[in-house]
Amino acid sequence: MRPINVLMIGPARDVKGGMTSVIDSYYDCGLDKKIDLKYIETINDKNILCKICKMIKGYIEFNRYINKCDILHIHMASRLSSFRKGIYVRKAKKYNKKVIIHIHGAEYKVFYEKECNCQKRKYIIKTLDLADKIIVLSEEWKDYFSKLTNKSKIEILYNAIKIPDDFKKNLETQKALFLGRLGKRKGIYDLIEVSKDIIKKYPKFHLYIGGDGEVETVKTIITKQKLNKNIHYIGWIKDKEKERYLKECSIYILPSYNEGMPMSLIEGMSYKNISISTKVGGIYKVIENEENGLLIEPGNNEELYNAIDKVLSNRQLRIKLSKNARKTVDETFNIEKNIKKLLDLYVEL
Repeated sequence: MRPINVLMIGPARDVKGGMTSVIDSYYDCGLDKKIDLKYIETINDKNILCKICKMIKGYIEFNRYINKCDILHIHMASRLSSFRKGIYVRKAKKYNKKVIIHIHGAEYKVFYEKECNCQKRKYIIKTLDLADKIIVLSEEWKDYFSKLTNKSKIEILYNAIKIPDDFKKNLETQKALFLGRLGKRKGIYDLIEVSKDIIKKYPKFHLYIGGDGEVETVKTIITKQKLNKNIHYIGWIKDKEKERYLKECSIYILPSYNEGMPMSLIEGMSYKNISISTKVGGIYKVIENEENGLLIEPGNNEELYNAIDKVLSNRQLRIKLSKNARKTVDETFNIEKNIKKLLDLYVEL
């Protein structure tokens, strides 16, 4: 029997972000060896001219391959991504292809309810209705998208990673790590403000900030508040450098206001970091408060301070949370299990 032929479309694989991390994890786990997989890049994060060129090239390539595939698997975020990907969905259905829409955007609810007029909402709903399956990242997002389209077609597929080999973790470092797009949504400004007070009590506390986004604003705040000795911007890190920071730090902090199922949080936990995050999106399905991490309300700096203080001051708690974090990821967010479920979805179609 011939392998299933899947045409997958999404961002260029050098684009920074969780969507690219998911796609990379599929290749790392050998999805392309288990099925006949063709991946087409339809957007990049470069200047406007490069973006237009990538969009045109991607659409031409899509038209060349669409008739050869069994399934179109589309990675879709909010805003422009929804409207661009809607074009691909409509074209695929004209060829009678099965379509999976894989939704990522953490701010989809904000986008749909506050930024779209009636006409745009109708377009989005029509796009969702045309899909044969819709993949979401958490129970919360399944509940939400069930209000927009047929619930029976919605499947939860947690973001997952390849679990790193076991290693001995140093939980005494007082080093914390933040990875992600710098801006208000990820809570980086709250984290810097709270860290300023943490440093007064724990002079050996160091925060390492990795990511893109509002980089100059973040660097200016750190410099103006004379926090350079303890708070370090390390750029967008990946591969071996990223692994080094995940191993060397003992705390992973993600005080987001909106999330789907953040890959960076799962990665942090897989490297035995004590995770501190917020009760948003699918995070509450990853972290059980005071069992495998700590949960706070978004924007509550007092809770964020107390959580960091609790971790730094309680060695037994650190040991417990670190051990359980790794166990949680291994049992629930292991890419091997994720791939099996995805393959089952392909076969169902």
